[in-house]
Amino acid sequence: MSHDGVSQALSKQKAYQFGDFKLLPEAQALLHKGQSVTLGGRGFDILTLLVARAGEVVSKADLFSHVWPDYIVHDHNLKVNVGNLRRSLAELDPAAEYIATIAGRGYKFVAAVENDRPAAARHIASSTSHHTAPPQVRQLLGRDDAVRQISGDIDQPGYVTIVGPGGAGKTSLAVTVAQRFCGEEKAIAFVDLSTVADPRFVVPAIASALGISLGLDDPIAGVIDVLRSNKLLLIIDNCEHVIAMAATIVERISAEVPGARILVTSREPLRTRHEQIHFLSGLAYPNQTIALSTTDAMQFPAVQLFISKARSAAVSEPTEDYIRSVVSICARLDGLALAIELAAGTASVLASSSLEGLFKDGFDAMGRGARDAPLRHQSLEATLDWSYRLLPDREAILLGLLSVFSGRFSADDAEAMYSAGALEPMAGRDALSQLVAKSLLSAQHDGGSMHYRMAESTGTYAARRLFGSPYREKAKRKFAVRIRDKLQIAEREWSSQTSREWLGKYRRQIDDVRAAIAWAFDPAGDAALGVELVVSALPLWQELSAFREMLAAIDTASANSAALSALAPLGRAKLSTAQAWAMTLARHMHPQTSDAWRESIFHASGSRDAEFQIRSVCGQAVFLAYSGRPRNALRSMNEFASAKGLDWAAAPDGKRLLAHIKIYAGELESASHHLHTLMNDWGNLEEGHGLSRFQVDLPVAIRLSQAFLSWLQGDPERASSLASRAIDRAADLDHMISLGNAISLAALPIAFVEGDLETASQLQLQLTEVSRRESVGIYEGTATFFAGAIQSARGDSAGVTLMQDSITGLLRGGWRARVPFYRSLLAETHIAAGEMQLAEDSLRAVLGEVGIREERWWHPDLWRVAGMIEAGNARPHQAKRYFQKSLDSAIAMGAGAATKRTQLAMAAADVR
Repeated sequence: MSHDGVSQALSKQKAYQFGDFKLLPEAQALLHKGQSVTLGGRGFDILTLLVARAGEVVSKADLFSHVWPDYIVHDHNLKVNVGNLRRSLAELDPAAEYIATIAGRGYKFVAAVENDRPAAARHIASSTSHHTAPPQVRQLLGRDDAVRQISGDIDQPGYVTIVGPGGAGKTSLAVTVAQRFCGEEKAIAFVDLSTVADPRFVVPAIASALGISLGLDDPIAGVIDVLRSNKLLLIIDNCEHVIAMAATIVERISAEVPGARILVTSREPLRTRHEQIHFLSGLAYPNQTIALSTTDAMQFPAVQLFISKARSAAVSEPTEDYIRSVVSICARLDGLALAIELAAGTASVLASSSLEGLFKDGFDAMGRGARDAPLRHQSLEATLDWSYRLLPDREAILLGLLSVFSGRFSADDAEAMYSAGALEPMAGRDALSQLVAKSLLSAQHDGGSMHYRMAESTGTYAARRLFGSPYREKAKRKFAVRIRDKLQIAEREWSSQTSREWLGKYRRQIDDVRAAIAWAFDPAGDAALGVELVVSALPLWQELSAFREMLAAIDTASANSAALSALAPLGRAKLSTAQAWAMTLARHMHPQTSDAWRESIFHASGSRDAEFQIRSVCGQAVFLAYSGRPRNALRSMNEFASAKGLDWAAAPDGKRLLAHIKIYAGELESASHHLHTLMNDWGNLEEGHGLSRFQVDLPVAIRLSQAFLSWLQGDPERASSLASRAIDRAADLDHMISLGNAISLAALPIAFVEGDLETASQLQLQLTEVSRRESVGIYEGTATFFAGAIQSARGDSAGVTLMQDSITGLLRGGWRARVPFYRSLLAETHIAAGEMQLAEDSLRAVLGEVGIREERWWHPDLWRVAGMIEAGNARPHQAKRYFQKSLDSAIAMGAGAATKRTQLAMAAADVR
């Protein structure tokens, strides 16, 4: 992640005070003595980054990346914008200097900055844990002092890095400390970076381990929020090969949350300001120069570990000679746990009398490592090399073949690789069990099945062996084919499993997906297979909300025109539809989203797949509705149905969407008829199936649409009940898009307008959490708007700024749906404060909305608010005229709630 993205996330949920200025990054506002300061968008972005990194030199590269992402801009643009920003600040505070130029390096914000974080609102706890649990580890021997010391250090500000050579037992120690420290809470999140080959994927790995959406602009900001609000202990394991990126991220988290409990493991220190280092050496072993009895020697943990791993029928009671050989081996391995386990794994198949001579010959090559490397590093490399050379051919071949997997793999995964090394299935299975027995692989039962994993150092060593072997290309191809086949199975299961179930099974595949795609699009790879991999991986990226990564992969696939032309039409349709959804469900809708949906429909038509054609047309309808054009959306769906002879009853997801869009268009009676039928056929919340891949669970969608409609028709109690049940199901499924829709499109606006501020406040917090996990702009904008509306309703005038800025943000992101509704609520807030001109300005702005004539569901209330403004301006005749238009519109539409609101407004204004 670029440093600009890091600083951008630091600004989330904060206010920065400097001089008489107050910067509100989330609200996109700068205030001077409480008054709004007008800044250009570029100037505001520059100021936000400089203030977030106050006191640091911010390079031009960081500024360009932050302010002009994905664009190539001349230095002059930056100078002009910084100059304009300086002038704006100087006009209001000429005595102070805020931004200094650091010649040849960049700019620095030099004024004192204070962070003003508002008190945290009550958090609605989720019953589901989203963090990745640590692996099972063996019982530690001889580490009690280390456990006690590190447990004490965790409570101190900063983080603890366990530093030691590969194989010293850093991971086992970290997990043991965490488990003892957390007790029964089990509040531990585990990040395994050994599977991450590219520093770019460190951020996704850490975010995913804590259940943070990969679609966020800055997922680490979400990590910080989680660690700030939860008693969670975070373990980041195996940092040495991506140490610069890991150090940047961990230091940032520690600086933001000094009380965060973080354990890091690495072969070298991260060397940052907040780091506490615990150096871990090998296990204690006897000094060979001192004569010890067998009993005394067996008290040392290194010896205990060796014997526990090597014990077999041939060694029921270790002899004095055997123990002496074990002591010699442990000493020469410097007590390294992994090296001892490897040695003991081979020793377990030997007679005890053979131990001394065999290991004496085997360790002759120990000095082949770098001369300036620590001896224990050389010992582990030598032990791996020695262990490898002792393997029978089939085991050595299989070890290299299995190194292609980034993390854990199943027996079926291993079996798929046998033919790449010309191994017969029986021989391959035997070799697999022997690699486990010799500690070159670890095996673990998980959900009734066995999974395998190589230690990071073993995997690195085995990969080097595979690189020079004749099996390498076959292995890479078999691996890519295996990943493609698994992803295709996953896609078939996608529509029948809950999000939680499906991700629990397939989330860990992402590292293997990246590795397979990287090979496939390499010049020595197979681009056609790469395109198939990208198509097959689309559901996984969508469930992870990794839309940027998905779009990049689609671009790579699209650049290979020959391979793309060979793709089946349905594959092309899947690619284009996924691309269109990614552009739609983003923080800011992509400018080419409309073109993307047209392309999706074109390829779906070419595929002759009826279901996919419906998906494409419905996806375009969602886009049109979100962008404020519901009648266009209805026209598109009706024309499609007419052309295809489609009865929407045969496509319940489409029929529900049609009904929801009809509500926006003001066709409440027709929508009611559709939803009544759907409720009878598909609304059973007790059934576990029915998960829709139209981005929302069907029973949830039916309930939220029915809630929205019931509210408009004048039954708020039924509406609230329906919305609550929709939320409960979505939360149980852990399906964030369904949950976000249920809250933002139904439950939250209903609770607020009906005056239930306590429920509205809880729902607003829940929507903010969903927005953190799923970076969908309409969720973020809606959550921010209602945060301001609730503040205002409780008498805090600062809420108005949030309401105004959220509307601006929604429009900037292309999210025009419901903006007239929000503007009218803003106008009512101004009316309540006696600010009639501001209320009139807010309502007048509705007339400039693109879809005002299409989005008719709120028209009666717009007339009502206009009447309230006229009444407030002492113009009763005009007020009466507007109130009458409101009543006429509401009655014609069947909007009972609007009728009641207008009647109450007329009574309050004494208009008859």
